[in-house]
Amino acid sequence: MVTKKTEIKQQETEQFLLSLSFRFITFLPEEFEGAMTESLARIAEFIKVDRCYIYLFEDNNTRTNLIHSFEKNGIKPKIPQHDQVDSEDFSWLINSILSGTPVNISSIEKLPAKASTIRAIMQIENTQSSLMAPLIFNNECLGFIGLDAVQEKKSFSPESEYLLKNCTAILARAISQSNQLKSREHIEQKFRTLFSEIDDVVFITSPEGRFFEINPAGVKLFGYLSIQELLKVDIGRDIYFNPADREKFRKAIEEKGQIKDYELILKNKKGKKLVVMVTASTLTDKDNNIIAYQGILHDVTYRRQLEEQLFQAKKMESIGLLAGGVAHDFNNILTIINGFAEIIMMDMDSSHKHYEDLENLMKGVKRAEDLIRQLLAFSRKQMIEPKVININTIVTELFAMLNRLISEDIQFEMELKDNLSLIKADPVQIQQILVNLVVNAGRAVKDQKRKDKPKKIQITTDEKILDNEFTARYPGSRPGKFIVFSVQDTGIGMDEETKRHIFEPFFSTNKAEKGTGLGLATVYGIVKQNEGNIYVKSEPGEGSIFKIYWPATEEQTVTESKTESDVKFQTQSENILFVEDDIHLRSLMSNALRQFGYQVVEAEDGVKALEIVQRNSLIHKIDLVISDIIMPEMGGEELAANLRQLNPEIKILLSSGFTDSRISSQDVNTRNGYYFIAKPYGIKKLEKCIRAILNKSA
Repeated sequence: MVTKKTEIKQQETEQFLLSLSFRFITFLPEEFEGAMTESLARIAEFIKVDRCYIYLFEDNNTRTNLIHSFEKNGIKPKIPQHDQVDSEDFSWLINSILSGTPVNISSIEKLPAKASTIRAIMQIENTQSSLMAPLIFNNECLGFIGLDAVQEKKSFSPESEYLLKNCTAILARAISQSNQLKSREHIEQKFRTLFSEIDDVVFITSPEGRFFEINPAGVKLFGYLSIQELLKVDIGRDIYFNPADREKFRKAIEEKGQIKDYELILKNKKGKKLVVMVTASTLTDKDNNIIAYQGILHDVTYRRQLEEQLFQAKKMESIGLLAGGVAHDFNNILTIINGFAEIIMMDMDSSHKHYEDLENLMKGVKRAEDLIRQLLAFSRKQMIEPKVININTIVTELFAMLNRLISEDIQFEMELKDNLSLIKADPVQIQQILVNLVVNAGRAVKDQKRKDKPKKIQITTDEKILDNEFTARYPGSRPGKFIVFSVQDTGIGMDEETKRHIFEPFFSTNKAEKGTGLGLATVYGIVKQNEGNIYVKSEPGEGSIFKIYWPATEEQTVTESKTESDVKFQTQSENILFVEDDIHLRSLMSNALRQFGYQVVEAEDGVKALEIVQRNSLIHKIDLVISDIIMPEMGGEELAANLRQLNPEIKILLSSGFTDSRISSQDVNTRNGYYFIAKPYGIKKLEKCIRAILNKSA
């Protein structure tokens, strides 16, 4: 009879453990809490106790945390203050649990003295007897499960200990699985957050060219309304700027299995070009067939634009240096040609059969001078006479003349902002800029064939404060107050390739007879010479806008002094020191001046000139020093400074075919009493200048 009872009890125990185990074979994360509470209730009912609970260890077993509990109706729950307690207070209990030994407390009275904390808690919670067993999974003790008898004392049998031990194995596994699921959920959530918030584009695509998955950064980069819309696009057709590049990408990634920092030219929904760096790999099935590509796109469009701007700036600077050097040499050549032509014409009657030929030669020289002047403007070495001016005044005065430069069927208007700050500029250069831009705009509008586009050119002025954010976006710019004047047209516009070259000398999209290709190069050079910036915005078929940022000045408008009108030309055999490194030019001008009656001493550079003056004691005998500014060994300004130390009253006329952005013809004329004449010059012009200087002190 006893055996039969035992068998039945064993069967019930096995069935109970089987059903408990089955409850945790498959469960969703959100079902775990309910399943655990339900299981504790069943354990309490099966073993016939009033309370069942689970504590887990934390912080390397230094703390215990109550995570689940069940109490019968009317039974006091575990006291909240005891949810988390230091393991040190449970040392007697914890040491037993960690050793893998169940703790069976049949009554409070049987607790040892070192279990004072346990005794106190049991008394507060009205616990008569307790049974606790370790929760062990994969040889790790996670915590313990406890059973409390509250209403009466209970002696827990070996069968109860056996049952509880088997229950702990089931529950420990379930707790571990739950923790893993939570950890996985946490990781997945972090990944999802990263996936959603990262600035780079994360994608999975099919080899055929469809998005399987893409994050919000991709929607933003490509300009679509939603992920759903982007999932429908054909990547080769709608995302690649050149669809053929898609096949190149496929070949590269499938050959290597992965690629790193692979540059692609893509486009957004509106067709705007995007430059990205992609790092990606292939995804394969169990048979090693490629089923997808996964990777990250990093947008480097802005960085490439900055690099392009820096490259363009360096290229333009190099071209400018070349143009300036060429212009300087040509100025000397033109001065020689002009000089010899003048000498011949002086001794020739106007009825001579070759007189008209020489006049045509002089006209050719004049055209060459104009070309050189434009090259000098581009290379920022044009002689300038800056004045404090109001840009609105220049635009208004020039408007009627500009209107005559364009076709009558083009609407031409200006929109000028009131109360603009002043700028310091050479008015002639501002006129050059406006003329070149308006003429260029007129041609673009004339070539526009779209009927829906009005034929229009507009000049606007404005004032802007440039901050550090602006200067960071546009290399070469600087913070401060700037006057902005723009020329906008509704012409044919330009593509990216054209925009990269428009400021280069001799680059032109016009037919040969329509210009020299120096108009925009001249504009660029003038703006840069005056520490400004020029930006162009244009799209094919959509017109163009050229914006010029010119530094504002705090100086006030100056009154120009009147020039002397009546100059007497009297040759009095004055002594002139002529310093020029070009032997042909030096010989020509020296001989010509001798024909006018001057006594001329020649020198090839500043060092030789200084030696001649000192060796022959000429410092107080020289009436005028004429010197080129740019020479080897010692330039004209350094020579002038040395001569002034020897004779502060000595008169000096400097000459050059170009200068740097710091010097203008006005500067050289007034600074330290130096006079200036620009190359190329003719013999008559030089003699007139000499007489004006010498007669001033006569």
